[in-house]
Amino acid sequence: MRGVIVPLVTPFNEDYSIDVPALKEHLEFLQKVGVHGIFINATTGEFTSLSVEERKFLAEKGRELVNASFYLVGTASSNTFEVVELTKHAQDIGADYVVIAPPYYCPLNDEALFTHYSMVAERTDIPIILYNIPACANPLSVSLIKRLALEYSNIAGVKETIDSVNHVRDVILEVKGERNDFKVFTGLDQHFLNTLVLGGDGGIMACANFAPEVHLALYKAFQEKRFEEAFEHARRLAKLSRVYDLASSFGSAIKLAMSIRGFSIKPVLRPPYLMDGEEVKEGIRKLLAEVLG
Repeated sequence: MRGVIVPLVTPFNEDYSIDVPALKEHLEFLQKVGVHGIFINATTGEFTSLSVEERKFLAEKGRELVNASFYLVGTASSNTFEVVELTKHAQDIGADYVVIAPPYYCPLNDEALFTHYSMVAERTDIPIILYNIPACANPLSVSLIKRLALEYSNIAGVKETIDSVNHVRDVILEVKGERNDFKVFTGLDQHFLNTLVLGGDGGIMACANFAPEVHLALYKAFQEKRFEEAFEHARRLAKLSRVYDLASSFGSAIKLAMSIRGFSIKPVLRPPYLMDGEEVKEGIRKLLAEVLG
């Protein structure tokens, strides 16, 4: 698995129920344009606002609808046994990978995090992508990632949503250096190109919900060694990533951008998240016009 993977938004109706027709339409669009992977129950998908039953429902519906891309399911929780339950479910429905962020809320040291992930790895067979997102959960150190990757063959990679080139560099050198099938993805649009340059495998990036053509063009240009073109697309992504600075949450930024670009997904977030108002929407509109035309 390599390339452009989309951490999917969860479409909601005005009454906060899941908008299945909009989900189906968006998945058809993303597969038609040629993204390499679909990641459901992601941070961008507001997974912490979904019940276990809803997460299983979305995982099953996604598996039914995704047939042209790798299929990844988020199974993170602050409860280790719930992670095992969700991971077994993803395995049973035929997902290709699970993505697991560390437990959140309570600070944990590396030994506690190792125990958490090892319990999941030992009870399931599906390939696991670790999810390092220090802004929202306990950070995963390079030494912990390396220990997990070398001890468990089903721990298959890491998504790095961390604003540190040095950290990603060290994971690639120290972990991929000893296990070359281990996958390293950035979670930040603005770090897509430098992750590829360092030897990473791609990106799992939220802006690809509404502008996948830019990510795909960058990846294709890089693969074909058309580096000047890749640089230009990277500069566009760097500007586009400022959308996160304009909004109060990932979900608000992405859903407003999708609304502006004409997607049918409604600008509705589940509480406690709030959708930003017209002033933020206008700022995002100006940014998209500048970058995407």
